[in-house]
Amino acid sequence: MADHSIALVLSGGVALGSYQAGVFEELHARDGLRLGWIAGSSVGAINGALMAGTPPERRVETLREYWLRGSPQGEPLIRTGIARHTFNWLSVAQARLFGSPRHLHIGGRSSFYDLTPTVDFLNKAVDFDRLNGGEVRYTVAAVDVETGNPVVFDTAAGERIGIDHLLASCGFLPEFAPVEIGGRLLGDGGLAMNAPIEPVLDALEGKGGVVFVVDLFARDGTRPRGLQEALERKNALLFGNQTFARLELYRRFWARHGVPAPTVLYLSYRQAKEEAGPEAPFDFSRASAEDRWREGILDAGEAIARLETALASATTLTTVRRAPELL
Repeated sequence: MADHSIALVLSGGVALGSYQAGVFEELHARDGLRLGWIAGSSVGAINGALMAGTPPERRVETLREYWLRGSPQGEPLIRTGIARHTFNWLSVAQARLFGSPRHLHIGGRSSFYDLTPTVDFLNKAVDFDRLNGGEVRYTVAAVDVETGNPVVFDTAAGERIGIDHLLASCGFLPEFAPVEIGGRLLGDGGLAMNAPIEPVLDALEGKGGVVFVVDLFARDGTRPRGLQEALERKNALLFGNQTFARLELYRRFWARHGVPAPTVLYLSYRQAKEEAGPEAPFDFSRASAEDRWREGILDAGEAIARLETALASATTLTTVRRAPELL
């Protein structure tokens, strides 16, 4: 494989974020792919900090510590079917009622949950001097709660990103509290740009490059067969379509105007039927984290297999799906 500097765009999705860790592990293991830029919202910003703020040789291990070793350790007796589905819902109930030891506590001052366990882990695991040092460009997206405008913090612009910026990007009302920075009350980036593609694609327009967009919600899926599946599909459509529609706007603009464009590979996590439907983002169990991580590895392998073909054919946007594509 030719040598490529890649950009990673990581969306929000709470506990579904272990899928992004699996994607990163596979990309990190491949010769010829060098991480140059990470842009993230919400849990994507947290995963991005764990990558960009640690030495290359420690990145996968740090993600594993956060997602796998830090998750509740109960094991389902059966990993498929209704028994597994029930286990996942029980895991959601545990997180909703009692929190997750590594990830969140119950009862913030102005929100349902606070992220103290995640903050403690970030302070221990992330070297914020490295994060802001330019080895990997790092971008965090949030939204101004009052105006509704997206707000972007970028280390390449000389802005020092710290814990407050990560917490602001995770401020998904009312579950998590927004944070005031510079006189603005900032909330979850997913409320404006769940996958912050704009800073990356604007910068790479006319220059080329390789971008992996890793969305935690898939706009493609099956027909819902009941209320639970309908609610899950609604969330996936709302967030997945938000990302894909914006990617399509860029693709059409570049094609219409003949602008040299980056090669974008779009990956998205499509929930297995055993997931806890619309509440899957609050299933922090280690079993579910392992399953999502494994899916990330497999999807990243498929994306890498398509990369050289996309580059050779000047294909701007490639949607990655191991199953027959529905897009």
